[in-house]
Amino acid sequence: MPRAKGKKKGAARPAASDAPDVSDLNLLRAGMPAADSITGVEQMERGGKVFRIIKTREVDAYDEPPKPERRRRTKR
Repeated sequence: MPRAKGKKKGAARPAASDAPDVSDLNLLRAGMPAADSITGVEQMERGGKVFRIIKTREVDAYDEPPKPERRRRTKR
């Protein structure tokens, strides 16, 4: 019986056409991430204010390192 294909754990780097629209962000402001590390921009409204959440691949020194993918054994 073949194994069921599960969810892939590794996130692929977005292609140039999949890049988020960052044209309305001021990337020159202090504290802003590099444009090539941005993976997505979400917009949220709360209390009449609009917030933009910028998702990036950047990590800080205090963040937990990502767990390495477990290697699968090949059938012999």
